[in-house]
Formats: sequence, structure tokens, C-alpha cells
Amino acid sequence: MVARGRISLAEALRDGEIFYTKQLRDYLLSCKKCLRCSSICPSGVDYDFIIQTMTDDLANHIGIWLIPRIILQLFLPRRRLFNLLLKSASAFQRIVPLKRHGAMRHLPLMFMDGRWIPPLAKEFVLDKYRTTKKIHNPKMRVGFYVGCLINYVYTDIADAVVEVLHHLDVEVIIPSKQLCCGIPARSLGDVKTARKLAETNVRVFEEAQVDFIITACATCGRTLKRDYHHILGDRSQKFREKLYDISEFIEKYFTYKLQPLTTKISYHDPCHLHWGQNISKQPRDILRRSAQFQEMETPERCCGGGGIFNILHYDLSMKIGEHKARTIEKSGAKAVATGCPGCRMQIEDLLASRGSEITCVHTIQVLRDAMVSAR
Repeated sequence: MVARGRISLAEALRDGEIFYTKQLRDYLLSCKKCLRCSSICPSGVDYDFIIQTMTDDLANHIGIWLIPRIILQLFLPRRRLFNLLLKSASAFQRIVPLKRHGAMRHLPLMFMDGRWIPPLAKEFVLDKYRTTKKIHNPKMRVGFYVGCLINYVYTDIADAVVEVLHHLDVEVIIPSKQLCCGIPARSLGDVKTARKLAETNVRVFEEAQVDFIITACATCGRTLKRDYHHILGDRSQKFREKLYDISEFIEKYFTYKLQPLTTKISYHDPCHLHWGQNISKQPRDILRRSAQFQEMETPERCCGGGGIFNILHYDLSMKIGEHKARTIEKSGAKAVATGCPGCRMQIEDLLASRGSEITCVHTIQVLRDAMVSAR
């Protein structure tokens, strides 16, 4: 169950020494997909691609669990049905108060293992921003890929993204027909659904005719930048060339005035931003100018979330996260910023379980508050 162990399983599978079984699936899905092994491997082994190929083949041989398969293939590509599913699940949970085992990490898999989803927003981002606010003589037109967690739960992140970009004289287009990036489907080996989602997203943003495409979710960003190449090939090249993480985009193209906040803030590196996209300096530069920045110990260490890993191995996920919670508290910061809504959810869960009053926010929210203070 370590990187070399799973590589050995891949070799044994290739050589016919083992076969596709439920036990093999357990070994593959116990990977957090933090990408660190691929990033630091001195031989340059693309471990993640090898594991993903095995997972795809595994799904072809033994299939995907029934309920996740229904959600991925029926609901995920259909936004209205997916919205209805989420609202129905939320209402059901209020009526039947099941024992809470922890916050849900990936919304499409809400029914697995009795997990609860977090409170849904009263108004989803894709509904709230259906109309594009026109900017007089905008510097550029930018498409905003929202992602599931920001659309349905952390709408405050989207509000901060839009407010910051408007402050920088950028017109923000949020195509209402965009869909999930496809990472839940990819994680379970559902190649067909992942391709359908990717094709829709690429087409929708091409039709928007924007100069750039930004996202505020590390996992979505990494999926769009890398996985779409494997799924769609050259068809996605122009789409991927326009993609930026919000911190990467702002630091590359803009200068701005701030009034630094007096709040002491630390920063957690999302795996899919630090290891997956090599982005770590830009968010820190933003935070150093926007607040009283305090680096924590081993900020690049995984918080333990890991999407499906958290669902299948919740206790282990929380044990991994204990180290992150301790280092956040030890930093003396009053808040911790991050660039991934999935990490934010995990960290909030970890801190709440310890009775901590430290808050977790997105980097862009800190920048927005510092911009507001400077007005």
C-alpha cells in the first residue's frame, strides 16, 4: 500500500501473476492521490498515471459500485438532476437525523458509507451568476470554472473571486452549463463519464470566447490541466492553455493596492496545487502582502482529505489530518488559508473535532478583505 508496493502490483498484473479482484481495488483506492510520490521520484516514474490506468482497467473488469455508478452516469452529467439530487438528500437528512460520521468530501458520492453532506448553500453559484456583470473597458474577459464544492457549498469563495476580479477591471463569465470536472468519475475508473464531462466543459468555455479560464479549486485545476489531456488529447489543448489557478493568474497579470489585515494567517499547501501544479509561491506572496503571514511547520504535508480516500478510509484520513491540525494550532495563527475547498472542508472538520476556534478560508478571500480595507 505504498508507492513501490502498488507499482509491484502493476508489474504482477502485467505479467499475469495476479488478476483484477475486489482486493486489488481496495489497494488501489487506498491511495490518497496526493501526487507527492510522482513529484519527488528521482527516476521520474509517473506513478499517478500507472495507478489511474490500473483503476480504469479494474472498472472494466469488475465494475463500479451500483449507487456511485448511478450517480456518476445518470446525475453528474445532468446539472438539473444533480441539483435535485442534492436538495433531496439535504431534505432527507433533516428528516432522518442519522449518526454523523464526518463531513462529506465528494458530493457525487454522498450516499456511500452513510456520510453526511455539508449544509448546501441557499443559492448555488451557477444560479446566482447567470447574468454577467458588464465592466466598462475591461482589461480582459475571464471564464470562471467553479467546481462542485464551490458551487454547492463554499459559495463565499466564488463571491471573493468575482469581487477581486471586478476590482481589477476584469469581466467574469461563469457559464451556467459547465459540469463537474470529472475527478470522482476518474477516481473510480469511469472513463466514459469522465470523457462526457470533459467534452462538455471544453465546449462550453470555447463558446464563451474568453481570454483566460481560472479556477479556485486545486483539484479541479489539476484535473482540467492534466487529466483532460489524457481524456481528450489535442482536442483540449487550447482549453488547457488558458487555464490558471486564481493565485497564479493574479500574481502573473496584475498589480494592486492593499491594506494588510492585522490577522495572523498561516497557509496549508493543497497537494493538487503544490505537488500537482507546482504552485506554492504565488499564494504565499498574496498572503504576505494581505495579512500577518505565519508559516506553519511542514505546510506541504497532506491534510488527509483525498476525496474518495476519505470516504473509504475515514478513520485513517482523520489520523493523517491530526498532524496538520496540530501544526496549524502550533503556528499561533488565528486563521489558515488554503487554495482548495476540499482541503478547507477537511481542515474545518479537523479543527472542529478539537474544539479549535481557528477558522479556515481560501487565499482569495484574504486578498479580497485586504482590498476592501484599502478602499
